Amino acid sequence: HMEQQTTSSSLFQLSIDANNASTLRSAAGWAKILAVLGIIFGVLFIILGILFQNALSNVSGGYGYDDESRRSLGIVASGAMGVYILMGILTIIGSIFALNFGNKASTALRTNDSNTLRGSLAGLRNYFAFWAILMILGLLISILGIAMGGMKGM
Repeated sequence: HMEQQTTSSSLFQLSIDANNASTLRSAAGWAKILAVLGIIFGVLFIILGILFQNALSNVSGGYGYDDESRRSLGIVASGAMGVYILMGILTIIGSIFALNFGNKASTALRTNDSNTLRGSLAGLRNYFAFWAILMILGLLISILGIAMGGMKGM
């Protein structure tokens, strides 16, 4: 019981030395770069989805498409736009978590404020949790898609 108390006591007395501060400052800088690039990519995904939907929806009968083909193409275009917009929004949300970590970590190091540092680490945790949940969902959807494709072959 005494060892456990000593371990947890020393854990709460962690301090950031110059090397750790430098590493954290660098990580915060990279997080900000990643965040800005992620927000740009997110906006581009949204724009691309809208442009893609408009391009496919404006296909006229002059290309040999009948009304049913144009309607199907419109459904595909709307679905693709929805996927691109969703990808854009999710990329932007993840990037906001990275930006939150980067900004708060920089502020914490500059002001030597442990509450701000705690907030920055919470932002980093949120960033990782957000992407981990999306990866798990993506993996489940992929497995489901493969299983459904395998069932079609039967």
